[in-house]
Amino acid sequence: VVEIMADGSFKPYPGGEWNQWQRDKDPLKSFVDVNSIFIDKNNHMWVNDAAAPDFGKAIPGAVKVVEIDLNTNKVIRNIVFDPKVVGADTRLAHIRIWKNYAILAESKSGSFIIIDLKDNSYRRILTGNKDFMLCQPEEVPLIEGRLMKFASGKNMYINNDLVELDEANGTLYFMCLFGTKMFKINIEDLTNPLLEEKDILQKISVAYDFKGSWVAGVCRDEKGNFYFTDAVNNGVKKMDKNGYFSTIVTDNEIIWPIAPSIDKNGVLYFTSSQLNRFPLLNNNKNTVERPWKMWKINVPNY
Repeated sequence: VVEIMADGSFKPYPGGEWNQWQRDKDPLKSFVDVNSIFIDKNNHMWVNDAAAPDFGKAIPGAVKVVEIDLNTNKVIRNIVFDPKVVGADTRLAHIRIWKNYAILAESKSGSFIIIDLKDNSYRRILTGNKDFMLCQPEEVPLIEGRLMKFASGKNMYINNDLVELDEANGTLYFMCLFGTKMFKINIEDLTNPLLEEKDILQKISVAYDFKGSWVAGVCRDEKGNFYFTDAVNNGVKKMDKNGYFSTIVTDNEIIWPIAPSIDKNGVLYFTSSQLNRFPLLNNNKNTVERPWKMWKINVPNY
């Protein structure tokens, strides 16, 4: 995790051994493979450590979620998952906080991990459900003229990955990376420990059908508008509350944009990841152009 200072300089966050992991060091007190961060309404940052170097298998007993109080810059919670529940076949994706629950999308096997923050207990649910948790065969993006395939030659499928909340209506939205459909469920149903999985599945419905595979990241503003990063068309799209789409920006310098976030002033931030240029997805060739770039744009008619 990196903090960008007011003068544009960078520093590791929160510093110390958290940012100094090496393969021969204890992975429980260091970030191994941070996939995403999220800042909640209490100004606490949640760090998803997939603990899977080089996009491989997760290190047993190292997959964790770390909560940092941004007011004090101190780690106040470190939930390390039992490898029997969250093991080598997992990859923590994105997280959202609702009341006393943390809701994590897990994208390798396709599942949700629900944490009760009152006692840090957790459960993993809906693993591998083919209707909602796993990519469909056609959901392979075409980026910079190439269908995304792993170095092994297999199509790139990143299962249940993107999540967003509508707290006012108690709704969780979720989808696979580059999925053609976004799904929704009442958060009370998803977090209800008394509901069996078959009952939870009955309560999921399609929120939006994108008619194509292009969504690489999602966020939502306080007015209910969604913003989607578009890796296929090098830009960002907005969807208003009525489901109307408009293009915010498109530019050939925006390569596989991910992790959008919008502030209260209507400024949208996102990064140009260039993931398609990494050896893993580029026939073992590294064609990344440095430096990596973070973009910001004032959203029209915010």
